[in-house]
Amino acid sequence: MLLLDNFVHSDLHPGNIMVKFAKPPTTREVLSNLYRSFINSVAKFPDNQSQLSVADYSDSDRIVEELRPLAKKPKEWLERMESLSQAGYVADIVFIDAGLVTVLSESNRKNFLDLFHAMAQFDGYRAGELMIERCRAPHLAVDTETFALKMQHLVLQVKRKTFSLGEIKISDVLTEVLKAVREHHVKMEGDFVNTVISILLLEGIGRRLDPGLDLFKSSLPILRQLGRQMTAETTMGDSSSLSLSNLGAFLKVWVWLEARDLVAGSIANMDELIAHDW
Repeated sequence: MLLLDNFVHSDLHPGNIMVKFAKPPTTREVLSNLYRSFINSVAKFPDNQSQLSVADYSDSDRIVEELRPLAKKPKEWLERMESLSQAGYVADIVFIDAGLVTVLSESNRKNFLDLFHAMAQFDGYRAGELMIERCRAPHLAVDTETFALKMQHLVLQVKRKTFSLGEIKISDVLTEVLKAVREHHVKMEGDFVNTVISILLLEGIGRRLDPGLDLFKSSLPILRQLGRQMTAETTMGDSSSLSLSNLGAFLKVWVWLEARDLVAGSIANMDELIAHDW
């Protein structure tokens, strides 16, 4: 939400997250409807395109009601989900009640990207400095040197676990950041805090469903899409696009995660190699 759309749902408790089941149209149906749409628009309705086929959600309520009694029966649940998959049904996640959202302003988005750039370089100390320099009241921050060193320590902890990041709970890391922010009186912008809270909630929900949840691995498809988007914007020379240095930072994290995903299963001591820059 934040990286691609800059529009974050800031109230993602479980009551605002729903699931519905759809049966996407087959390739044959899509091609057939494309053909009919083309014929109708040219021959009969030149000013009115006929609607293409979309996913069928008509069975969603029935499927959800069938699944409810199986909530505490993992074996039966998985068997039913497998049968739904074989029948061509796909589960969609739906977020409702967007009454509380976060949209980063131009300056805050720049601050976020600069902070991301420092994190991509594993420069936790610089990240801590940026958090202080660009907070709401830098003059109120206390013991800023210690704060920057705490950020460096957290970043190095993550770096040492490069190839076993699934063991790291992002919520624990962010909680430590919030503790340091409170102790050192670093006044963060509200939209940053809302975003952090959303991540805490989502990871907590995700780990209840899957204790082995790895948000870093889950971020790969988003980073791939973001890389394509940023490259296109930079190539087009859009004045509002992200700077080349920020593009490089995102690409570095992208490649870093891709490499980790590739070799994590075969090299047992890779964490030590990364930790010591070998």
